[in-house]
Amino acid sequence: MRGSIFGKRRKDLDYRNKEETPRRALPFRVVPYSAEHKGLVAELQRHLWSPDTRLNASYLEWKYHQNPYIREPLIYLAFVGDKLAGMRGASGTRWEVGDPAEFFTLPYPDDLVIDPAYRRQGLHRAIMNFALRDLAGRGHRYVVNLSASQITAGASMSMLWRNAGRVKPLHRRTLRKIAADFLGNRARHLPLLWRWADSVRALSGHSGDHLFDRLDARFSPPDQGRDTGPLFGRKTPLNRQMAQLVARLPRDGRIRHVRDEAFFGWRFSNPMRNYRFVYLGRERLRGYIVLQQSAGVNGDRASIVDLEGESDQIRTELLTAAIEYGEFPEVLLWQLGASPATTQAIERHGFKPLGAAHENSILVRSVRDEELNAAWMLGGRRLDDASQWDLRMIYSMVG
Repeated sequence: MRGSIFGKRRKDLDYRNKEETPRRALPFRVVPYSAEHKGLVAELQRHLWSPDTRLNASYLEWKYHQNPYIREPLIYLAFVGDKLAGMRGASGTRWEVGDPAEFFTLPYPDDLVIDPAYRRQGLHRAIMNFALRDLAGRGHRYVVNLSASQITAGASMSMLWRNAGRVKPLHRRTLRKIAADFLGNRARHLPLLWRWADSVRALSGHSGDHLFDRLDARFSPPDQGRDTGPLFGRKTPLNRQMAQLVARLPRDGRIRHVRDEAFFGWRFSNPMRNYRFVYLGRERLRGYIVLQQSAGVNGDRASIVDLEGESDQIRTELLTAAIEYGEFPEVLLWQLGASPATTQAIERHGFKPLGAAHENSILVRSVRDEELNAAWMLGGRRLDDASQWDLRMIYSMVG
């Protein structure tokens, strides 16, 4: 059983809420996930993933059952009687450090959700404690979360996680988007007009299923009247060529996620995301930029989840092409780890901080109690130091 605590004690473990000021005391039990729980998880995740249980089931299958790094789904469930009341999962990630690279598989705790009827019962702490013991028993040493919200970060720090630093997202909005948001916010607080607030915001430009229309049209086949030279766009990824490009570029030794063909193939199969790809180099790929739209939210926002190229000039050209050809109402990116030249290009395009409320934290933790006061190192790099990370949105679960 690979040292799992489920070897001799596979049966459920009972926990009672031990918070100092509980809403009410309820007995609950934490159990490991099995395939028979799929339907229950898809239903519970209507509080987090989406209101569509079929989409939730597809996301569950993709993230945990098809994960290329940890094949057995690591999901931990809290039940009150027969009612599924809470969940947290830990999907697999694969990291490379140094040059030549060393490789490490780290679980990524995510997807915390508690049924509203059972919140403030201590379920989160009980689930996470259960998960940490199990992960330690399976031979893992650290866990990492690169997209922790302020609420998640606060709860995690009380459980002895470390915050390596904050990711401060940047965004740029068109004047039309700024005006539409302003009018929509005003309308929302006015009698009779509040019901049209969302309709006003829709005036920002292409959104929803049409967000990528202009980009797609720009990179239509040449026989439809447009020659874009070495630049070309696709709705589907060139996984092998992208992986080959990454492999031949120099690395600086910082902690970064593996970007090989298997990773790209898995990442871009996410049913909760809609991706577009702009490439430079038709004979030999010299650079790429990946744009993403999240299902059901921020319908007029395109996020830049990865940008890579053989030179700063190529990366700048790709960034400019995505912005100018896409004509998106809003573009979001993470700047952490960008080169000075790319940072200058970002500034020239008018990107501004999105605001502290939208910042994510890089959270790390040892799963071994005896190492909680030690230095947490991965391949000679400190896990709890943001400067040791080459961090991109594509590595996180918002990518």
